[in-house]
Amino acid sequence: MGNSLDALASYFRPQVDDFLNRCSVAGIDLIIVDTDRTPAEQVVKLSQGVSWTNRSKHEPQPPEMKSEAIDVAPKEYLPMKGWYPGGPLWDQLGEIGERCGMFWGGRWHSHPDPGHFEYIHSAPPIGVDESTQV
Repeated sequence: MGNSLDALASYFRPQVDDFLNRCSVAGIDLIIVDTDRTPAEQVVKLSQGVSWTNRSKHEPQPPEMKSEAIDVAPKEYLPMKGWYPGGPLWDQLGEIGERCGMFWGGRWHSHPDPGHFEYIHSAPPIGVDESTQV
């Protein structure tokens, strides 16, 4: 488990950099909690109840076998119980992340995860064979 931005897929990293910059401009001081995980680390996260999927985008993703997800938290929320889940900065982070083109885990209905952001793969245009695209 790591928190290095170098663990992110090259096509996702520009979105994350944009997101982090926009958060800084908005005056939100963030800590990067998690970027990448091995499959074994994901099993531990599941057993701890802090992850709910066997298909985490924190695990190596093709084609680069790097992470397509990042977890962040506002530094000011870290000393608060549960990182202040009702705090207004979470929604602000979600808005910023979505403007950067990322999926925001705060939208999950069963287990909202407001500090989670991940890469969205775009679908190929209708009638285009994805296997022929470079």
